[in-house]
Amino acid sequence: MRASLLALLVLVSPALAQTDDYFSRVDLDGDGRVSLEEFLERMGFAFRQMDIDGNGVLEPHEQHVPDAPRITIEQHEARFGAQFRRQDADGDGYLSRAELLAPPRR
Repeated sequence: MRASLLALLVLVSPALAQTDDYFSRVDLDGDGRVSLEEFLERMGFAFRQMDIDGNGVLEPHEQHVPDAPRITIEQHEARFGAQFRRQDADGDGYLSRAELLAPPRR
């Protein structure tokens, strides 16, 4: 499943080159912080692009990784929700610009 998530991040990562613009695209309401809902919306962009039939499941043939496992939108959101909580260094329930742009913590 790790390779599948890497493929999803590759689709999102070009935006990381322009960090201010990327933060603005994730901070949908423009309040200077990113909520879990905003984060999942942005991280779900690649999922929705790859989910050709729109059934909420990435089947192996829809992914860019050979022999990839099926990934449901619920699994995808759970994994990125956990990432959000790891990146929320101060535990306030939001990501600041610095927290969002920092490398994901394990």
